[in-house]
Amino acid sequence: MLASIVKVNGYNPFKTLMLREYWENRRAIFTTPLVITGLAMALVIVGMGIFGQSIHIDDEAFTLREFISTMSERDAQEMRDHLNHALLAANMPVFIGVWFCMVFTALGSLYDERKDNSILFWKSMPVSDLQTVASKLLTVMLVIPLVAIGFTFIFQVFLLIVGSFVTIGTEFSAWELLWGSSNLPALLLTEISAVIIYGLWSLPIFAWFMLASVVAKRTPLLVATIPVALAALMEELFFNTNHLLMFVANRLSINTEHNIHMDGQSMEQISFQTPLDMFQSISDPELWLGLALSAALLYLTIVLRKRKSL
Repeated sequence: MLASIVKVNGYNPFKTLMLREYWENRRAIFTTPLVITGLAMALVIVGMGIFGQSIHIDDEAFTLREFISTMSERDAQEMRDHLNHALLAANMPVFIGVWFCMVFTALGSLYDERKDNSILFWKSMPVSDLQTVASKLLTVMLVIPLVAIGFTFIFQVFLLIVGSFVTIGTEFSAWELLWGSSNLPALLLTEISAVIIYGLWSLPIFAWFMLASVVAKRTPLLVATIPVALAALMEELFFNTNHLLMFVANRLSINTEHNIHMDGQSMEQISFQTPLDMFQSISDPELWLGLALSAALLYLTIVLRKRKSL
């Protein structure tokens, strides 16, 4: 199956472009979440062995045995809520690392091909600028975070296995406390839904990063941030408001009430209904205004790439 994915049969330019993105961004797509997940696993094992306190919930540190003992004192619903919350919170280091990968991949997406002159080769191929920009956008907004979700799933299973070992020789049942109380399919569905909703809300910012990438002669990060900083400063001086900064912060942050709307539920209350609650934000007019702005920025990006070779 993997061989069929990485092999291009016949004329399939978009698949070729997606494979190009994989080979050029292997570190962001695969290596970074792999390393963070590996480090997190090592820290869990080392933390249990040396410090004994490896689980932090609500500013309190627990050993894994203390956490399981505390869980066993709660009723079934409360036990499920706390366990799913702990499993979801455990993935934050991976998602924070992947967020930086998304930002810097977008900033370098159309700058790096001019820096290494590979744009000349790709412009000689029968692929349009629209297809090229679309492949880079999909890589940033979907491929990188969805691959990371695969690693977070592995890490959640690892935590359950480690917890199961701790219950050996005790009065606690690993199945009742851990495997039966956790809801891995719901967690997986919640994370995939969060990636899609976050992608829709943050699209204007990442479209701006790609525009900066195609415009920049050097250091796309400065090209992307300096105009925004100056505009925010002017707004503060002349209007005494900070709407621009709030717009950027709300769209770019991983978890806000704007981009992860769950109708009053907390992240502890994970269920199969939670993804449906997230998608309620699709009816928000602010989302559609952002998508319209994104379309304009991406159109400008495609036009500028078409005119540029180096």
